[in-house]
Amino acid sequence: MRKEEKNTQYKARTLVMAFTMLMLMIVVVLLTIRLIKSDKENQRHLKAVNSLEKNNDKLGQASASYESMVADLNNKVLELESQKEQMSVRNQELESMVGQSGIKEKPDENEKVVFLTFDDGPSNLTPEFLKVLNSYGVHATFFVTYQPQHEAVYKQIVENGNAVQIHTATHDYDSVYQSVDAYLADFNQVYEYVCNVTGKRPGYFRFPGGSTNSYGKSVVRDIARTMKERGFDFVDWNVSVGDGSAAATKDSMVQKITAESEGKNHVVMLAHDSGAKSETLAALPQIIEYYKNNGYSFKVIDGNVDISFAQFIDY
Repeated sequence: MRKEEKNTQYKARTLVMAFTMLMLMIVVVLLTIRLIKSDKENQRHLKAVNSLEKNNDKLGQASASYESMVADLNNKVLELESQKEQMSVRNQELESMVGQSGIKEKPDENEKVVFLTFDDGPSNLTPEFLKVLNSYGVHATFFVTYQPQHEAVYKQIVENGNAVQIHTATHDYDSVYQSVDAYLADFNQVYEYVCNVTGKRPGYFRFPGGSTNSYGKSVVRDIARTMKERGFDFVDWNVSVGDGSAAATKDSMVQKITAESEGKNHVVMLAHDSGAKSETLAALPQIIEYYKNNGYSFKVIDGNVDISFAQFIDY
């Protein structure tokens, strides 16, 4: 019996050990499989990381290329802006040379042209005149006086596409017509102001009362010649709305410009935009419609336009 018990115990131990070994082998196999899977996953992750790094490199190169393109474009914009400034300066130089040379461009004889002009402003009514002009898509020329309280209006005149020219600073007949020097001093005051405020350099002026006014008979030709030498030309008119008279009405103005414009291809129309000229403002739509309906184009007095047809005197 002892021998059989020993054999039985031996067999039991052998079975336990075999089972244990089997379990260990299973564990090893499972671990090995897991390691293999983990390695494959690591390799897949590594490939993904490598792919991302390559994409990042490509993005970095694309970004660098884009930045280079932006820098090139910015440089090109700066270059074009510089060329634009140079061309603007050159244009101003050419305009100045043309003005100093006395060369003027005459309107086409067969073209119907009207130059609407307004004197004595700017005033509190001038923005209303500008609104009417804008509503019809036309422009005018404003012969201004020195009114620093209306600085914004000078700018608005130019910003709206109109021309600004000079009508003396004070509009004081007794003062400006004392002598050539007195006129120049008055002119220079408003001229420098307009240049500083608007950035424009006027090339034309209008005598208070026109070139045939009774106050300046003895001096206007000398003034005109001196101003011509300095590059400025004067402008009178060949049609007037007649608003210099306090009795003028909207209807009388429309009738007057209709009669005076008859048979004229080239018109320089005189009106005023000072604070008391509400009747002129009321007449302006009908005045514009008259010229539009009769085939006139609207231009401004600027640059090198020849307005000698609307000058009262030779000099």
